[in-house]
Amino acid sequence: MGWCPAVSRNYLRFYMKNLNENKKYFLVIFAGAILIKIALFLLATFYVPQSIFMYDSSKYLKTADMLASRGVFATQNVDGSLKYEIRRTPGYPIFIAFLHGVLKIPLSGIIFIQLLLMISVAGIVYKTAELINPKLSFLSAVIVLYSPTISIYSLMILTEALFIFLLTMFMFCFVQYIKNGRINLLIISSLLLVLAAYVRPGCYFLGVIITFFTIYVNAPKDPKKAFQHASVFILIVYSLLGAWQLRNYLLVGFPVFSSILIEDPIKNGLCHSYLRYSNHLAHWMSPFLYYLDAIWRGFWAIMSRPGSLKYYHCHPLTVIGKVFAYPFMIFWMIGFLWGSLKVGDNIYYKFLLLVIIYFVAGSIFSEISVAADRFRMPLMPFVAIISAYGWGQLISITKTCILVKES
Repeated sequence: MGWCPAVSRNYLRFYMKNLNENKKYFLVIFAGAILIKIALFLLATFYVPQSIFMYDSSKYLKTADMLASRGVFATQNVDGSLKYEIRRTPGYPIFIAFLHGVLKIPLSGIIFIQLLLMISVAGIVYKTAELINPKLSFLSAVIVLYSPTISIYSLMILTEALFIFLLTMFMFCFVQYIKNGRINLLIISSLLLVLAAYVRPGCYFLGVIITFFTIYVNAPKDPKKAFQHASVFILIVYSLLGAWQLRNYLLVGFPVFSSILIEDPIKNGLCHSYLRYSNHLAHWMSPFLYYLDAIWRGFWAIMSRPGSLKYYHCHPLTVIGKVFAYPFMIFWMIGFLWGSLKVGDNIYYKFLLLVIIYFVAGSIFSEISVAADRFRMPLMPFVAIISAYGWGQLISITKTCILVKES
């Protein structure tokens, strides 16, 4: 063990020397990512304007138009009557209605604002990682900046950009809460989670998970504080979400926050999917083997599909995207898997991993037939920090082994 102080001193000098270099590299890498995003934005705006639209886009635009013109969250039937919207939540349509309907910003301008939100997400991830371990901040931000899925889907009229921004802000505030234990940070976290749920109802049940996690964080030190804080959190979250459930019940007699939470698991979800697809399955595949295989395929589809630039209808660009996307995916995946195995007792990484597990499991449970890389986009801020942690562990092990051999 005589080599340990020498190893520590050498590693400290090595780290401090590279810290200043990393700041310079970060500026270059940051500028490169911005240029790539702006280039894709210009391509989408001037050459492939249809690339900003997907199937859901028209629904958001219609409800946004109704919000701006008539102040109701609904669509209009052929006879002029209103069809109140209960499948989608109003967060993103309100965002579009304000920018496009009230401020008269064109759709290309909204896409540019979403691009700015994604750049700010990288900054928030940087600051969050800095709270956990300053060594992780640089790589965490780089993974988010260069994520193909984030770059692709943030340049579309979809909920992803606004949702990932709110979810990342929630991550930042809740990590601060874990670090400082102040209830005002917990209250802000609860409000951000509510806003995120109004954009994408998929995080509706996350409030319950985080409530129990709040107890888990505080109970060992102060059980009274744990239950007080958990009570405040769950009260704020579900009273505000419950208001929309009440709206749905009063208007259409359906007391749910979003009908998508019931409809999608039945139509596209994991449950009973064996019966739906039994005609296409091998005769030897039992229900147990089928569900085991389905869960694995769903997980792999969400986590391993790198994202494609096919929406820009430029074959050379699509090829370039694949050449970059697959090695990039392998890079962050190695760090993520190793970091997940090395979470240990670290409360911050447990929180990040819990959120990832929640969304992956939720996607598999409700959308197993269409699970794709798009579902991974909101997870990338959480994945990036764990991946950076995993790579930090791998690099530290490598450096230690080298220094031991040299000593």
